[in-house]
Amino acid sequence: MLDIMRENASGWIVKILFAIIIIVFVFAFGMSGLDTSNDPVLATVNDRIITRAEFEDAFQRAAEGLRKANPNVTSAQLQDPQFKQLVLNELINSRLLLEEAERLGISASDEEVFAAITRQSIFWNAEDKFDRNIYQAALRSIRMTPAQFEANFRNEYIAGKVKDMVRSTGNATEEQTRELYNWVGEEVTIDYIETSPRQFVDAIDVTDEEIRQFYTENESRFMVPEQASIRYLTFTPKALATYQEVTDEEIKAYYDANADNLVQREEVNARHILVMTKDSDTESVQKEARNKIDRIYKKAKAGEDFAELAKTYSEGPSASNGGALGWFGRGAMVPEFEEAAFATPKGEVSEPIKTQFGWHIIYVDDRKDPESKSLEYVKDQIAQAIAEEKAAEVISDMLDQSMDRLVSGMDLEAIADELGLLAVTSRPMPESSLPQAFGMTPEAAQVIMAIPAGEAHQTPLAIDGGYMLLEKVEDIPAAPMELDQVKQVIINAITTEKATEKAKAAADEILAKLSSPEGAKELADRIKTSEQFSRQGVVPGLGRNVKLAKAVFDSDGTTWLSESYVMPSGSIIVAKLHERIAAPEEMWEQQKDTWIEQASRNYQTEALTAFMTDLRKEANIVIARPDLLN
Repeated sequence: MLDIMRENASGWIVKILFAIIIIVFVFAFGMSGLDTSNDPVLATVNDRIITRAEFEDAFQRAAEGLRKANPNVTSAQLQDPQFKQLVLNELINSRLLLEEAERLGISASDEEVFAAITRQSIFWNAEDKFDRNIYQAALRSIRMTPAQFEANFRNEYIAGKVKDMVRSTGNATEEQTRELYNWVGEEVTIDYIETSPRQFVDAIDVTDEEIRQFYTENESRFMVPEQASIRYLTFTPKALATYQEVTDEEIKAYYDANADNLVQREEVNARHILVMTKDSDTESVQKEARNKIDRIYKKAKAGEDFAELAKTYSEGPSASNGGALGWFGRGAMVPEFEEAAFATPKGEVSEPIKTQFGWHIIYVDDRKDPESKSLEYVKDQIAQAIAEEKAAEVISDMLDQSMDRLVSGMDLEAIADELGLLAVTSRPMPESSLPQAFGMTPEAAQVIMAIPAGEAHQTPLAIDGGYMLLEKVEDIPAAPMELDQVKQVIINAITTEKATEKAKAAADEILAKLSSPEGAKELADRIKTSEQFSRQGVVPGLGRNVKLAKAVFDSDGTTWLSESYVMPSGSIIVAKLHERIAAPEEMWEQQKDTWIEQASRNYQTEALTAFMTDLRKEANIVIARPDLLN
């Protein structure tokens, strides 16, 4: 299970994995309440069976729970074989744990089971006491009888005893935890010499033959995907607003009724520098992030160019733009960020602030104070709002009239002419561009691509704010771009590649020189010393390189590292350990209990994982119907 979590750490599955586990174990564990005597067998675990009905019931309960917990989960994601395998794995694990409980003589009395159920807070009333009415209502909502649920809960409770027994072997000692703390909290600085490919760009020549060869070998990189051009009628308040008549009297009445809301809101134009952290990060990582933002803050307060600092140090998506966020009003940012931004005067830098994304400092480029707007200033805005209100009232009628004509065989141009609308023909677009262009779902974009050229889609497609009717004008198959169109891109790519090779060769020459006292002396003025960094490998001012960090932490510092390293900026460095900084003693004394608790949880998880892995290795597990997982 942990392996699956690691492999899918950036995908949707890991975001909902714990919900799956909870639902499967609480509401589907064992499924002993089902009558499955005549049902096909999906899998066997030693001499215990898992039936198709049992799996499907567990799967449906898991899917229902996930939809409630995450409404954005799609049907396609729920039908993913990997999701189904997760549900089946939990059912297999339940069989193995119950079998092990029998072998060890572990059981649960009726009194134990009932007492455990009454401790479940989901069945408590406002007075924090078990309420049988709430209990029965909860079971009805998941279509289970008390007998079914209690039988399943008994299995869960017994399995929990086995897991608790295994976890009890994984408690960490203070000595073990201190060793872990020292390892995690240790930091280093490096001496390094940097070589940049930019130094060699002007000396690079790219021949026509090299361009042609690169184009041929990388043709797939220059493919224009399949595209489609469509003709469409849009039925949204914004699209139909242009056909609505709005009088000056209506505009004046609207202005008088909404004068208090028609004000220039307070806004700021700001930049920020972000050092990313998560609540789940270790204390050492959190401390490193805070120290880094403090160092950057000092540079900014000392007058260094904020935009350049953002380009160098920020870990947010706006770093390449010098941290620029543009104009924004209240409600656009998370509360902590908003409060600091609006409290910072124009031309000044905020103190470091913490949000869910990490540590920030903010520079305010400009501000707009709130002020009332005149009728003349907002006249067009009001007219558009009134027109959209009127349009919203006629959307259904206009769409019905259009559908009647479409079903009768009229094309969109003719429908538009008859109803006084405008049919628009789009430029050719790939499937990936359609959702953003029209505010539709990816599934709707797939529908559009599947329509044959010259045919209309016979039902409206939902888009942001309303619907559209459409017909396919043209299909354009995928094809490679002409060489002339991508020639400069190829030249840039070859130039970068050659410049990097030269920079790498120069770095290797530097490394060779540093092995002799004479060479080291010659290069002494090029040696820089970094700020301290942790095993995560984020070197301040250079970026993240985990391989470099591992080599430095493994080094004794007597010699330069045996190879050069390419950094995220593209520069190449040779490096050597400069100094080790031990994890702070005072922090250990402050956080010792927390570290021991966390280390014990980690060891307990590892112990349980190893235990389940061994059970599965020794078990005879047969998936009789793998087709049900595809």
